Amino acid sequence: MQVIEVENLSFSYDGKEHILKDINLKIKEGDFVGIVGPNGAGKTTLLKILLGFLKQSGGRVKLFGKDIKAFKEWNRVGYVPQRLSVEQNFPATVEELLKVKGKKERVYEIAGYLHIDNYMDMQFTKLSGGQQQLVLLGMALSSDPELLLLDEPTAGLDLHAQMHIVQILRELSADEGRTVLMVSHDIGLVLKNVDKVLCINRELLFFGEPEEAFPIIEDMFGINRRVPDGTS
Repeated sequence: MQVIEVENLSFSYDGKEHILKDINLKIKEGDFVGIVGPNGAGKTTLLKILLGFLKQSGGRVKLFGKDIKAFKEWNRVGYVPQRLSVEQNFPATVEELLKVKGKKERVYEIAGYLHIDNYMDMQFTKLSGGQQQLVLLGMALSSDPELLLLDEPTAGLDLHAQMHIVQILRELSADEGRTVLMVSHDIGLVLKNVDKVLCINRELLFFGEPEEAFPIIEDMFGINRRVPDGTS
């Protein structure tokens, strides 16, 4: 089943300069997709359109076969932002945050799955960056979504925390059949873990298998492979 269908998508804030232009894309159920591109490429804008936060300037977007303009089943879509910006004295505990959208039974099931059940009584702001991201992931999963959209979920985390989160995303996709889209600046992390890579720089440059994305990524980021010339 096609979970996301994008046809000739364009977006502009001022009607003149396109942030996104002529994007055509189909993502099926169970895909784990890494979205990469330089700063200002439109990665987060694409997520916001898929979440209904922004309306496209042109083209068509479908979620689960329904035009996004008429889509109402937002409980089928989960979103994990890069950070939850709160004051240091923000009093909410992990348990309270998880219960915002989830039922009690579901909340404890998710907490155990993410290994954050020992932090339930802790204040969110007292957690490490990796622990906070797991809580945000738990909040997104509390509605049992079929589609999960994540904006830089591993940014600023240590390697252990990064791999923990990515391993969970792989399980959600491969074992549970959820569709996962993850924006990331970490090219190596993306190429090693996702099923498909989406390279974007205002236009769609590539969408396919990770091993086939290397030439596009090298060109997009100005990376040059040094080829030995046999001289000393």
